[in-house]
Amino acid sequence: MSELQQLAQLAIKQKENVLGSERGGYSPSLHDLFRVHLRELGDKYRKGDARDAIFLLLYLHSYANGKESNDYYMWAYPTVEKIRQDTGIHGDRIKPLCQILEIEGLLITKLLPWSGNVKKVYLPLFYPNKEPIPINGAA
Repeated sequence: MSELQQLAQLAIKQKENVLGSERGGYSPSLHDLFRVHLRELGDKYRKGDARDAIFLLLYLHSYANGKESNDYYMWAYPTVEKIRQDTGIHGDRIKPLCQILEIEGLLITKLLPWSGNVKKVYLPLFYPNKEPIPINGAA
C-alpha cells in the first residue's frame, strides 16, 4: 500500500464514522454544488453572494430536522439571529441569499404560525429542483 493510500485510510475511517451517525448525523452534499452550481451562480450573481448562498444552503442542511415524527421532517428552522451568529453572514444578507437559492431551485421557504407568531422555515434541497413546487412553496 502506497503512502497516499495509507493516509487515505484516515479519511475512509472518518467517512465510515460520519455515515454511522456517531458524530451528530449527516446529510449528503452533492459535489456539483461546488463543481457546477457555485460556478453558475458566480456567473449570474456576485461571486461572494454565490459562495455565501452555497454556504448558507449547507448550513441549513445541517439544521434540518432529521426526525420523521412530525411535519417538520427535513425542514430547518434556525432564526435569522442564529444563522447570523453561527455563520457571520450579516442579517441583511440572509434574505437575499435565500432568494438566490429559491430562484435556483435549491431552497423552499415558508412562513408558518409558530407559538402565536410567524416563523420562517427552510427546506434545503440537494440539487436544483426544475419542477414546479407542488404546494405553495415560496420558490
